[in-house]
Amino acid sequence: MTIRKTHRTFLFLAVSSLLLTGFQNAAQQPAASLQGVVIEAGSTNPVPKATVEIGNAGGTAAEVTRTDSEGKFYIPTIAPGQYRIVVSHTGHVNAKYESLTLAPGQRANNVRIEMTRGGSISGHITDKGRPAGLSDAAVFRAVYTEGQLTFDPVMANRADDLGEYHLFWLPPGRYYLAAVIWETASAVGWITNAEGIDTPFYSQRQTSRAVFMRTTAGGVSDTEAHFPVFYPGAPDIQLAAVIDVLPGADLRGMDIEAGPQPTRRITGMVVGIPAVTTPTQGQPGNRVNVNMRSLMGTYISNQAQVPNATVDPNGTFVITRVVPGRYVLNASAGNLSGRTEVEIRDRDLNNITVLLSSGFAVAGRVTVERAATVPATPLTGIRIGLRTDPMSPGSTTYTTPVQGDGSFTIPASGPNGGPANNPGPLAGDYRVLVNPILTPPTDSRVQAIPPQFQSYFVKSIRMGDVDLLNDTLHLTSQPSDPLLIVIGTNPGSVRGKAAPGSTVVLIHDNALRYRVNEKTSTADAAGNFIFENVAPGNYKAFAWDTVERGIWQDPSFMRSQEERGVPVHVDEGKLSTIDSKLN
Repeated sequence: MTIRKTHRTFLFLAVSSLLLTGFQNAAQQPAASLQGVVIEAGSTNPVPKATVEIGNAGGTAAEVTRTDSEGKFYIPTIAPGQYRIVVSHTGHVNAKYESLTLAPGQRANNVRIEMTRGGSISGHITDKGRPAGLSDAAVFRAVYTEGQLTFDPVMANRADDLGEYHLFWLPPGRYYLAAVIWETASAVGWITNAEGIDTPFYSQRQTSRAVFMRTTAGGVSDTEAHFPVFYPGAPDIQLAAVIDVLPGADLRGMDIEAGPQPTRRITGMVVGIPAVTTPTQGQPGNRVNVNMRSLMGTYISNQAQVPNATVDPNGTFVITRVVPGRYVLNASAGNLSGRTEVEIRDRDLNNITVLLSSGFAVAGRVTVERAATVPATPLTGIRIGLRTDPMSPGSTTYTTPVQGDGSFTIPASGPNGGPANNPGPLAGDYRVLVNPILTPPTDSRVQAIPPQFQSYFVKSIRMGDVDLLNDTLHLTSQPSDPLLIVIGTNPGSVRGKAAPGSTVVLIHDNALRYRVNEKTSTADAAGNFIFENVAPGNYKAFAWDTVERGIWQDPSFMRSQEERGVPVHVDEGKLSTIDSKLN
């Protein structure tokens, strides 16, 4: 017993000594210091009284200070480590210094941060010529997903009782401006903020009495509806004007008449409804519903933009108050579904037929051509998807996980290998997705790929002799051939030179352009850039000193920029060098 106790005592003392030594060494590390200046972008004018927040890698604020009359800030003592600096100031867009590493004892004296003045837009919103008090003015950034226009909300604000609105501290860029008149108390709204990011403001709308949150303007008839109207007065986004907001711009008189628009009526029949079943717990029987999803990007503010109805026992349905436009009309009953595209303009639509079906089953296999240096990774983290093509806000995606042996079936089987719980893909055109390796851009932000799949790329997708990596899958009947997907693990890389600080984008020069996210980089202080894990193929490299994020997904923009792109071919496992400096 004495020996064991002595042994434990010695071990305790040894560990304590080591810990104490470690703490002493950490405490003995000399502190760093930080000094910098905040100036107006494009000038040497200082920004006084700006708030400078230095945060650690976890996002916690380590130090907060303010700039002096000369725009300078000073942190005399700060622990060594990696930091991120965020600077805020009234009238400016928040500025960020993304990565700053401070070594023990380092004196970082030359940190220079530029702030851009925000712009402002103001005007009046009217409804049949009357002020639309408590309506919303909202700006949207155009996002082109697979070459089609969608929206990313940036900022919004509430008009006063006279219908006057004022959007301020707006980040410079190209925007669409819309007026939204609420017919009922809305569940979600936005507030203006200096970051230029939409902020859901649930509490105000949910806790206020509806009478105070409903727009104070003219009413609507049973055949009318308010929905977003884009400046200068277009319900159709294709007719809207693009507004260029420059740093410090003050755009006034941006008035919008946002009165109600006529709605239409749709009638039809759902065919193929199964025999009536008795509802059980968790299974409500074969109740059939129809709904409509717009094929045109817009902001939804009224039920008339996403109408739905319940089908009667005879299979007929009536949908009232439909906003004119192009839609997918969907019907569903248990594991049966159907859809058809409809376009409604200046008159009602009658006798629309939707055929219910269990859909088709698409089976296949994923094969990995594994490079010698790539460790084996389970395929169970990969999902295969079929998404209707062309992509639209109303698109349907059928997905299923890849099994351990690489096989998959769409739709996935039910419990214990039973029948699928969900319908399979219906007749139509589809893009094949391999998530997270080959996915369409949901917006301009590149989705993160898990570390174990970062060297993976889709090498080929085939069904029979059809190349589905660069083409669409045309389903007209039950396919007899499997869907075969080959994944490579030996990607290439690209390096080159551009103006220091410029944004460099590597864009596909084949059928995948506008269908996937493109790789981006920033040229360093010497002008060098590099792209890792590049799938083999043909590309063009572009560089811009300043460019709106994601605008390279806009076909009209790229047509004006095509000549400045530098072609580059990437082979498996090879480094491709761009010899000429990018403009």
